[in-house]
Amino acid sequence: MELAESLREAFEAQVLDHEPAQAALVLRNAVADTGPVEVADGLLDAAAVALRRMVAETDEALLLDELIERLTLDGAVPADSAGLLAHMLTMAAATAGGIRPTVQTAIDQIGAERAMSGAWLAALAAVRLVAITLEVTESDIVEDILHALEAA
Repeated sequence: MELAESLREAFEAQVLDHEPAQAALVLRNAVADTGPVEVADGLLDAAAVALRRMVAETDEALLLDELIERLTLDGAVPADSAGLLAHMLTMAAATAGGIRPTVQTAIDQIGAERAMSGAWLAALAAVRLVAITLEVTESDIVEDILHALEAA
């Protein structure tokens, strides 16, 4: 299965169908087919699409520490994943700004499974954050991401 198709299926399963187990299975298969770097890069690209839309429509930047604190207090992100999420969101934001950091370093330091978890968490957090900020549904943001994946 092509990476873009796998990412589409994972986002649809998680956000549109509310089937996180199916999304995890799709991502695990994508890692087996293409490798963790490629899948993590794809997830960070997806998060970057959402973040670009937010900045284009609001012309504002968010403070990372406040964002992570809000996400952990809301229960959207486990407290023990806050540091990983902050790192991956920073990578997604850099990608949105046109500079793609390498995911390989994170994989080397924390392992492929943890890095993939962080990239998926960052993608989902970006979808949620942008939807709330723009007052649209998460499905709307996912549709934007899916259109961008198709165009790539």
